[in-house]
Amino acid sequence: MKIKSFIFSIRGKAIIVTAFFVVVLMAISGFVILSRERAIYLNDKKNQAKVFIEMAGINFTNAILYQEVGLIEETGVIDRYITELLSKEKDILTIIIFDNTGMVMAHCHLFEHGKFYKDAKEVIAHQSTLVREVKDRDRGPILEAITPLMVGERRIATLRIEFSLKDFYEKLAGLGKRIFLLTILAISVSVFLVVIGINAMTGPIRRLSSSMDKIDYGRFDAIFEKPRSDEIGHLQRSFAEMVKRLKESDIKWENTFNSITDLLSIHDRDFRILKVNSALAQRLHTTPDILTGKYCWEIYHNSNDVCPDCPHTVTLKTGRISTSENEYLQLGGTFLTTTFPYLNEEGEVIGTIHIARDITEEKRLHRKLIQSEKMAAMGQMASGIAHEINNPLNSILGYATYLLEETQDGAQGREELDRIAKAAVRCKEAVKKFLNLARETPQRREPLRVKELLDEAISICYPTISSQGIKVKEGAYPDLWIDADKGQIEEVFLNIMLNACQVMEHGGELNIKAFKDGCWIKVDIADTGCGIPEENMPKIFNPFFTTKEPGKGTGLGLAVSNIIIKNHGGTIECRSTAGKGTVFTIILPEGRGIRA
Repeated sequence: MKIKSFIFSIRGKAIIVTAFFVVVLMAISGFVILSRERAIYLNDKKNQAKVFIEMAGINFTNAILYQEVGLIEETGVIDRYITELLSKEKDILTIIIFDNTGMVMAHCHLFEHGKFYKDAKEVIAHQSTLVREVKDRDRGPILEAITPLMVGERRIATLRIEFSLKDFYEKLAGLGKRIFLLTILAISVSVFLVVIGINAMTGPIRRLSSSMDKIDYGRFDAIFEKPRSDEIGHLQRSFAEMVKRLKESDIKWENTFNSITDLLSIHDRDFRILKVNSALAQRLHTTPDILTGKYCWEIYHNSNDVCPDCPHTVTLKTGRISTSENEYLQLGGTFLTTTFPYLNEEGEVIGTIHIARDITEEKRLHRKLIQSEKMAAMGQMASGIAHEINNPLNSILGYATYLLEETQDGAQGREELDRIAKAAVRCKEAVKKFLNLARETPQRREPLRVKELLDEAISICYPTISSQGIKVKEGAYPDLWIDADKGQIEEVFLNIMLNACQVMEHGGELNIKAFKDGCWIKVDIADTGCGIPEENMPKIFNPFFTTKEPGKGTGLGLAVSNIIIKNHGGTIECRSTAGKGTVFTIILPEGRGIRA
């Protein structure tokens, strides 16, 4: 137990760490010294071996060459020269000369003449002098030197001399022993000095620790009964009070931070999250610890870089509060984001406090309020228009009806009068539908055949279709019925057909098809015009939205049509491809009324 206490004490740790670093330092120093000495000596031996073998190679080359040309008649000259070299250099183990086939042509041991060694091919393959260290199990470390014996460009043999490195490693081992003894001495002295110094510094602290071990956590009665008069006693009391106050403050701060229902986070200058409140963590279905350390753009925008017009960036640059409205995909809504400068003790901006308030519902209510105001204004406008238009329309309709009654069937102009009367009726109905945007108008539903409604709408559009050279392709309509207000449904078909004609000013095809899909009746009206841009698709049913030139459209046609179809329990779908055309699909419940 005492050993364990010593190891985990400041004194024990200091002694162990110091001893460890001394050992490591001395070991590294010894290794460096030994490695350096070995490298220097080995390099010197290699240089000597290289000079030695190259000088010997010259003599062996001359002897072999003289024997080949017959300048030396006596034999054994090479063997004698090998013997002389062995007597002069005690470290030489072997001297071998190989011919160009790898056979031993000269050796310090005569009985080796004429043999082929396993490594002969590798030896004779070297084109220049080579000196290397070789480990041999039987003979120990060896320095091998190899050089080709050349006459001009012609190779006549290869010389190999092996030197023993036994004495070198013995000297190196002796040096290592001396370094080891010095290391032991340095460690002993260092540990002794550290023990003295650490005891002097930690003595009062250990005595204080012993006193504190006698009391329970959070109670300082024993110390207060016998308070110390030095700095350690003051430190002990101050520390206890400080911990208590810090703990209370931390609890209050944490409770306040997490009680805020807005999404609150603290960011550093590198856009990393330092802290988040519980509201933000719950909104992301995670915990504050998981979010801490992430980049702000990861948790708010699910992106890989700083967001444009980031309020955090603005506050870091200006040091002022920054506010912006943002769509946070990760959080699923629209938020009013405000960033406040986060200051250190010197008043420097080290980050921001980021507060995001969810205003999604406020925006929705605001849009609804604006729409309601539009509807109210449109209702007032519609009432005025109705009064101004209804009187002339009544006159036109009355005169047309009178002339029809006075004109016999088949007479010239009767068909035109009939169209005038129907157009006047349609205008009266259009005024009523304009009013439907602002108020709900009672419907007069009746069983209607879809084919008759479509034929009537095509007939009304015929002058436009004919003048623009538009080809109408009608599908084979089955006997389809709907329960609907005739005037309103005709208005829907007419609005969509006229829109199709307007985008085909220079001709095209108007394809009309009606069919049954389960308990629904579907009518496709397709054109081959320019199509609707993708960015406009979400807005085509908004009141007053139009891409037409001023005076050519009010932006109410599709809005009115959409309201009419919804009031009939159906929907309108739109598919469009830029440059190819648009298809509107009117979907209505199948009629259940009496078939006429």
